[in-house]
Amino acid sequence: MSDTKHEHESHETGTEGHTGKHQPPVHMHRISGRSRRRLMGSLLVLLCLGGGAAAVGALTGFLPNPIVAGDPKASGLGDPHDVGPISVKVVRPKRDPNFRITLRRVAAIEPFYQAGLRARVSGIVRSVSKDIGESVRAGEVLVVIDVPDLTQAVEQKDAIILQREKELALARTELAIARSAVDAAAVAVKVKGIEVTRAKDLRAARKLELEQWAILFRGDAAVKARVDAATLELQASERALDVADADVEKAKVEQTGKAASLEKSAADIELKQALVEVARRDRDAALIQLGYTQLRAPFDGTIVARSTDPGRFVFGGASGSGDPLISVARTDLVTVVAKIPDSAAGFISRDTEALIEFAQLPGTTVRGRITRSSQVIDPADQTMRVEVDVFNGTFPEYRWMLARTAVQGTISPIIPLDSMAAVVAAGVGLYRCKADHKGWHEGDANIPDWGEGGRYRRIVPGTTATMRLDLEKFGDSYLLPAGAVYGRVGQPYILVVENGVTRQVPIVVQMNDGSLVKVAIVVPSGGQQLIQELTGNESVVVSRQLEVGEARQVKPVLEKW
Repeated sequence: MSDTKHEHESHETGTEGHTGKHQPPVHMHRISGRSRRRLMGSLLVLLCLGGGAAAVGALTGFLPNPIVAGDPKASGLGDPHDVGPISVKVVRPKRDPNFRITLRRVAAIEPFYQAGLRARVSGIVRSVSKDIGESVRAGEVLVVIDVPDLTQAVEQKDAIILQREKELALARTELAIARSAVDAAAVAVKVKGIEVTRAKDLRAARKLELEQWAILFRGDAAVKARVDAATLELQASERALDVADADVEKAKVEQTGKAASLEKSAADIELKQALVEVARRDRDAALIQLGYTQLRAPFDGTIVARSTDPGRFVFGGASGSGDPLISVARTDLVTVVAKIPDSAAGFISRDTEALIEFAQLPGTTVRGRITRSSQVIDPADQTMRVEVDVFNGTFPEYRWMLARTAVQGTISPIIPLDSMAAVVAAGVGLYRCKADHKGWHEGDANIPDWGEGGRYRRIVPGTTATMRLDLEKFGDSYLLPAGAVYGRVGQPYILVVENGVTRQVPIVVQMNDGSLVKVAIVVPSGGQQLIQELTGNESVVVSRQLEVGEARQVKPVLEKW
């Protein structure tokens, strides 16, 4: 008891000397036992929980991460104002003769052809001959719309054509009559000419007779009366000649009139022919409108959608902007479509190899060259469309398609299809399916590899696939790891080390496949920006570029990659 009491007194004295107040020492004595250990354990648990919460907050973004926030002490880089250089990892650009950048993009599978048939006239649907999933042939009637007034209009146009043709026949008859009148006028002119010649001959005879009587009159005065009579007869013959000349002129005038009538008849025939042609074109326009009452399959395919039934009234218009009544798709060929970023568009060509893997058909792949590309960048998403045609059937069906295409294009008028199919199919590699492709410059569709066993499984349009494109080789270009590129305010940079000091260099990313990157340095020159390739001597920082910063003294550590 004395020891305990002494301890209390000593503690009390020390306490009073420090604070000037008396503090009971009993509680301190109780904490020094088992409770003290419990208290320490609780404090350790709280510290652990607090540290874990801080770490989670930093990772999730609720608390600032000192490394992400650029704290040099937390990142292990020290004070950025320290004069001592820090160690950074750097690499040098290198070339790889066998390097080929590969792009992987999600692709959509579309039917080779697809058309929605819309009503262009209003009326009641009379019949629908096909249902969803049924095959159709090109030109086959699928939907018939009942529009009686269009039928009546065609009949009316036919009647007008008949009327115009009869008018044309009448004009041709009148032309023949006019030609006969012209011929008659020509004969009349000829007759009048003969009469003029006769009058001239008669006048010459009267003149000769007058001269003879005048000679006689010199010797015999009794002949004077006869001379006077001959003189009158000569004058009468001259008047007859004048009349004949006038008749000739009259006949010529009549001939000119008949010729004008002939020209009028010819012009009338041309007019009637034009009227007949107008009537026929008007009838053809009515037939086109009547043709809109029948919706025909534009190509061989399958019905993939139907939204009408017999008895339903449909609205139509010249624009055909309504909902499709029936949709046809060609699915024996499908088109795999991918969007390629603009940075890779310049490396796409007809020789670009593609590997397609179908998400819903594990093990089924297609390997071959791309079929076509748009060759332009879509401003909406800065991508270029790339397409690969794939045959969606068995290999025997593929051979049959080739045979049918060749026969229909060149041999079908001479030899029946069934007898020539086997012969043409034997030379599959000699024929190209130009008729089965979307353009003149397309190659044959690619044939899928169905994996082990070769069991055919149909590719369903509307599903997705993965398209891998092997771009051209970059063996003559210097490349960097993709991590060497970083961005600030939308501009890509690389951080290079020159004479132990970092320098931020603006670049243009020409190609990036996620692992390797091809870049060019942007060099200002006279108010413009020029592009300069890497030299291979640059020391490029490959990590933590923003933390290192520009104009920082560093100690580069060259890494192999």
